[in-house]
Amino acid sequence: MRTKLVLAGLGVATVGATVGGIAVAADPTSTVKAPYAQAAAAVGTNGVNVQRTNTIAATSRTDTGRYCVELTSAVDASKAVPVATLSNSAGWGSEVRVSRNHPACPANSIRVTTGTNGAPADQPFYLVIP
Repeated sequence: MRTKLVLAGLGVATVGATVGGIAVAADPTSTVKAPYAQAAAAVGTNGVNVQRTNTIAATSRTDTGRYCVELTSAVDASKAVPVATLSNSAGWGSEVRVSRNHPACPANSIRVTTGTNGAPADQPFYLVIP
């Protein structure tokens, strides 16, 4: 029997649900399990991991609305198809964008850019790499 859990209290899914066909798992600690994803993280506005899988090496906020999510060697960022979405606590009218191996980030990382009404703004987000 497959167990499906949720990023607790973060508003991405409800208990027993999947997000885009990906079961997102939670744990009361900062490490989560996402059995159908290579990597997953919930990141706060300050760039700190709220929760992450063990394939996320580090996250950081490099400037207003600009974040780097560094992956371990178990996941190749150059071949990844990252998916990011804003947390339910992000402001209305906010945007999120992702790119692979951006020059402003460390090697093997995903850059996430968030904003509001076309201007950079710190927003909490979720990142999943199926």
